[in-house]
Amino acid sequence: MPKNGYSSDAGSARSTAGKSDYQIIREFFRTEPRFRVSYHVPSANPSIRDRVNAVNAMLCNSPGMRRLFIDPRCRRLIRDLERVVWKADGHGNVGAQLDKSDPELTHVSDALGYLVEREFGLRVAVGCGRSSLDNESVRAIGRA
Repeated sequence: MPKNGYSSDAGSARSTAGKSDYQIIREFFRTEPRFRVSYHVPSANPSIRDRVNAVNAMLCNSPGMRRLFIDPRCRRLIRDLERVVWKADGHGNVGAQLDKSDPELTHVSDALGYLVEREFGLRVAVGCGRSSLDNESVRAIGRA
């Protein structure tokens, strides 16, 4: 049974026990032959804004297309998506960080953000200023 694993780069850090979270996870799945796991772990995390924008665009993009649907049983995810906001300074100016003052929020939506940004985030080729979308996709977007 094929499985995909997505995460931030934080799981690569070693714990006080000497093994990283990824090492522990990989060891577990090596002992479970019924699973074939493909790991998708970045060497560096995408920006918070890129993750939020990627999720928002999948939920409803500017032409009104919805490509991500949340099952009503995903109550914690829905709660996160409804309540997580950008952190504001003392003057009410919104910053570039999410408000993490409630320890019950952001974890589930962060996880969704890593998956969505990795699979569907906009990629720009270095040096030429063009996205990695193929030409037909670019033409289709232009017609939208």
